Amino acid sequence: MVVAEPPLFADIETVLMVALADLAETDTVTPDEDTPVGIRINRVGGTDDGITDYPRVEISCYAPTRNEAQRLGERVRRRMLALGGEAFVVDGQKVTIDFCRTDTPPEGVPYDNPDRDRVVSWYLLGLMPPRPA
Repeated sequence: MVVAEPPLFADIETVLMVALADLAETDTVTPDEDTPVGIRINRVGGTDDGITDYPRVEISCYAPTRNEAQRLGERVRRRMLALGGEAFVVDGQKVTIDFCRTDTPPEGVPYDNPDRDRVVSWYLLGLMPPRPA
């Protein structure tokens, strides 16, 4: 008997780079010094039940001032909370987000660069298995 291999779970970092791209430059690394405003997205854990992936993500927002970083962090939070039911095409696959909840809202954290500030937030999401777009 041949058992069909289930589809791979989607890369949540790539999905969120697409979902947040219109708010600022997005990546999985800290923005360059030449990029004053940016969003860094990193998976920092989570689980699955064999059907749904439940990634936990850390999102860092960078801007020249604390107020700008905080505003960007709040814009990201509003977007994240609106993602439930939304679908995105990533790598030719349609990825649907079941839900998103805030674990920790945007909060200022120390940052070594005196020309930029950073706020960080954490979210938990539920992702359906990808399917062909």
